[in-house]
Amino acid sequence: MGVLAVLVRRHDGESPLITVPRVGVNGRIFGMWKIRSMRVDTADGHASGLSLTSTNDQRITPIGARMRSLHLDELPQLYNVARGEMCLLGPRPEAPDFVDLDNPVWQQVLTSPPGIAGPTQLIVGDWERSEIDKDTTGDAYQRVVVPVKLAIDRWYLMNASVRLDLLVVTSLLRHVLPGGESKRLQEVVGSSVPESSVPILSQP
Repeated sequence: MGVLAVLVRRHDGESPLITVPRVGVNGRIFGMWKIRSMRVDTADGHASGLSLTSTNDQRITPIGARMRSLHLDELPQLYNVARGEMCLLGPRPEAPDFVDLDNPVWQQVLTSPPGIAGPTQLIVGDWERSEIDKDTTGDAYQRVVVPVKLAIDRWYLMNASVRLDLLVVTSLLRHVLPGGESKRLQEVVGSSVPESSVPILSQP
């Protein structure tokens, strides 16, 4: 992580670490740490614009694109884990703009700490990016993507077990390896969460 931070600093001389607002347990906002992968164009050291990132987002730096492809920009979230704001496995934390605290499903999901990794990002990742590429305003993301992610997150929390976590971990490892797949997780989620059929069927 230190090497990555040095490389980011050398690229443009700006701070390599940033925090982005995310919604945690019981709706509490916290700063989620990341290695910066975008160009700095605001006084607080962040990139301006929407919290959503499209595939060809011009704000992403060359080194940032490489880090994102391997999820290395998420490594500083181990600090959030140490602070008790996150855990290793769990629903990925969402930006405040897309969270409805009056929604009973959100209330249920937010009873548990968010995680660095979880089944939802493995199931919806490619489909989510394609939906964002179609509409970067956030409207389609809120209306189409968020309900699917919420349904999977709720299912995961309601069926939490060591066996399920092992399946998530093995699927994650296969996902990051060249040519790897996580079909078993897709089968389990697909048979239990009807809403997941759209992202699963969209995958090659």
